Amino acid sequence: MPITFNDFKDTASDILNINLSGYKLKRVQRRTESLMRRHNIADYDECLRLLKNDPSFKEAYLSHFTINTSEFYRNPENFRYLEDKLLPEIFKNNSSVKIWSAPCSNGSEPYTLALILSESNYKKYQILASDLDPDILNTAKAGVYGSNSLENVPTGVFDKYFTLDQNSNKKYILSEKIKKQVAFEKMDLINDPFLKGWDLILSRNFFIYLTNEIKDMLCHKFSSVLKPGGYLFLGNTEFIFNPQKYGLEKVYSSFYRKL
Repeated sequence: MPITFNDFKDTASDILNINLSGYKLKRVQRRTESLMRRHNIADYDECLRLLKNDPSFKEAYLSHFTINTSEFYRNPENFRYLEDKLLPEIFKNNSSVKIWSAPCSNGSEPYTLALILSESNYKKYQILASDLDPDILNTAKAGVYGSNSLENVPTGVFDKYFTLDQNSNKKYILSEKIKKQVAFEKMDLINDPFLKGWDLILSRNFFIYLTNEIKDMLCHKFSSVLKPGGYLFLGNTEFIFNPQKYGLEKVYSSFYRKL
């Protein structure tokens, strides 16, 4: 008798070394089954065999499972608030600023920060970008984007930092100056320990895929590594109920300040 999805999920979590139970299970099942259809995989048993024995399929599963959609200046009004209100305060109160994008997806989010900081002539900052998917990290490091990802980039910034990819008239290459400002790393946010001492953490449009239990755990983890007075920046549709429980206070839209 073929195994059930619950049996598959538990074994796949061990093979992949990620906690699939931390994600909304209906989404995990839909993504798994869509990949199985794409590869003509008959059942969960066969899918597990491929995960165990075929490294290329294992990478394909991780890439298909993770959240890899993003764009520059997503929700522009929030980035304007960050640029006009929060960054001046953060840099005024810190001699060196540490920023973390987690997860970073295709790099458009941490690169947006690098563009803002470069254009504002801020000095002495570090930007770390973390994601589970090695393929999307390679995409981020390459810094090549289609026009759909760049719709919200201000015209002056676009003209200054992007050039047309000569190999494709529909893609644009981000300047090396900006790419060099972001360091990328592979990381499992649910299971791996976090570095401390962040002034700003961006974790946008990630919570919507997680169970309430994992969201609660991550709120504690993120808060614990923020400096007092540091900020957590979530997606527009994400909210922390009772932020005081995590030592946070809501200051604007999707921004929370560490008390």
